Amino acid sequence: MDGHTPGSQDTSHTYPESDGTEPPPPQPRNTPPPGSEAEQHFFAQLALHHGGDGVVVTDSLRRTLWINPAFSALTGYQLEDLLGKDPGEVLQGRDTDPDTAERIREATHHRQELRCEVQNYTRSGTAYWVDLRIVPVHDDTGRHTHYVSTLRDITERKSLEDQNEEMRQAEAMRQDERQLLAQTSEWLYSARSSDELMMVVRRAMHTLIPEADGALYVYATARDTLDLAASWGSMPAFTPRIAPDDCWALRRGRAYSYGMKAIEFPCDHVHGDAPPPFFCLPIIAHGETIGLLHLRFDGFEETGMLRHMREGVLRNRWELGLICAEQISLAIANVRLRHELHDRSVRDPLTGIWNRRWFLDAMQRALRRNSTTGNALSLILLDVDHFKRFNDDHGHDAGDLVLQAVGEVLRDHLPEHCQPCRLGGEEFVILCNDTDADAAAALAARIATALSSQTLQHDRSALPPVTVSGGIATAPHHGQTAEGLLRAADQALYAAKNNGRNRIECARTQVEQIATPATPGSQNQSIQKGA
Repeated sequence: MDGHTPGSQDTSHTYPESDGTEPPPPQPRNTPPPGSEAEQHFFAQLALHHGGDGVVVTDSLRRTLWINPAFSALTGYQLEDLLGKDPGEVLQGRDTDPDTAERIREATHHRQELRCEVQNYTRSGTAYWVDLRIVPVHDDTGRHTHYVSTLRDITERKSLEDQNEEMRQAEAMRQDERQLLAQTSEWLYSARSSDELMMVVRRAMHTLIPEADGALYVYATARDTLDLAASWGSMPAFTPRIAPDDCWALRRGRAYSYGMKAIEFPCDHVHGDAPPPFFCLPIIAHGETIGLLHLRFDGFEETGMLRHMREGVLRNRWELGLICAEQISLAIANVRLRHELHDRSVRDPLTGIWNRRWFLDAMQRALRRNSTTGNALSLILLDVDHFKRFNDDHGHDAGDLVLQAVGEVLRDHLPEHCQPCRLGGEEFVILCNDTDADAAAALAARIATALSSQTLQHDRSALPPVTVSGGIATAPHHGQTAEGLLRAADQALYAAKNNGRNRIECARTQVEQIATPATPGSQNQSIQKGA
């Protein structure tokens, strides 16, 4: 608007000079007299033509009659585009909230004032948001004649609100992830065994990264392959064993992602012509690579998610996967250390078999199980004959060699349900689950024969043959407690010693001698079996 209203008369105003004060601002030319109705109309015209809010005037049936320049600037529509049409039908589009559109229709139908936020579309198809206010207008008689609608552009504000909402949701998701990670860490560090740890890993990884199938590989003892320790997700089967050279992460010594870079190559252990995105994250504990965490996003490309959204999700899962790999590595190291410390506390360091502490605990468990199942339980108590002579005649190294030989024979010749232990000194015990006295006697005979047939070398000379004396006690016939069974087996052992050594006797049983092949330079060996 150029400031000149057609039909108005030139009116000039003069103001008296004031002493030292600011003169009143000069009045624009061609304005109506102050306070007049014409002046009010003049200012209303100024506001309508130069205001920033779009204005549209419709009749009582919502047919457009007039729009202001701000409306055209906001929407791209001219008056001839809307004349006689409902503005909402022209401006609303595919993503306009249907509930909001219905509110507008209801308010105009009932001639009610309404204020709401609604998404509209420009003539070119660009979406924008407005703060819409619809006011019904009545004449002096109270008859409804028009609607005046104002549209204030709030697109920028809505964009900021959307960004804030995305940030809030992202922060809420991170908070949930932190809580899940904290819970996962607690469970990981509470695992007492590898089996428990793998169970926690499967459950935690499926919860933390549900989009991915996963597998955890652990180096074999020889470190030439990695064995599948745990897997989760919908993947039918992962490769049960992979070589270190099959994985880029293991070859390069750092985490590797496929599907996020312009130049990349799939690992050999991931099969298929077009592999989906996947992560290979080394499990490193105390500076040593002990395994590999493999996460595979099968079907991720077919979810309909926009590319930039997929990339955002993958970046988030990459960071989360790195944290999980670190937590798992610490947990594996913790379980291994705990197992090593426990193993040291229950194994005899010289012979490598169980020690007295383990035996007493295992004996109590076996007796409780025996009382429930009613199966036989036997003890074989063994003592190396004339052990002091090995130490006195050949030195303590020779004595240690004899004890190690006994431990090796026990490990090699016992079935899985029989556990060898060193009680102390030259005394050994075998805990035989599900074994009666006859089976225990036969097993003791095989052990004694295997020992006496060995030739031990020390300082380039052969040691005398190693023979043992033994006593057998079976629950519940010879006792129902650990102390009672040990006492019965010990009495049988002393009976074997008193009867000439190199023999096995059963507790409180009349025995008959069963000859065994004699070893040159040794005493006659005899194994005793209950009559």
